[in-house]
Amino acid sequence: MAKNFLKVTCKDCGSEATIYSRATSVISCTVCGATLSIPSGGKANLIGCTVLEALE
Repeated sequence: MAKNFLKVTCKDCGSEATIYSRATSVISCTVCGATLSIPSGGKANLIGCTVLEALE
C-alpha cells in the first residue's frame, strides 16, 4: 500500500502535523509558521520537519 500521508514534527517548535507526501503548495507549521515542506513536482521536499511515521 502507498503511504500518502506523513506524520511530521516541526524542527523549530516541536509541534506535530499530518501532511500529504505529494503536496502541491507550501506547507507551514500552524503553531510557529515555519515552512515544513515545499512542492517539487513529485514528492514534496521536507525542509523544516522530521518524519515520525508514514500513515496509510
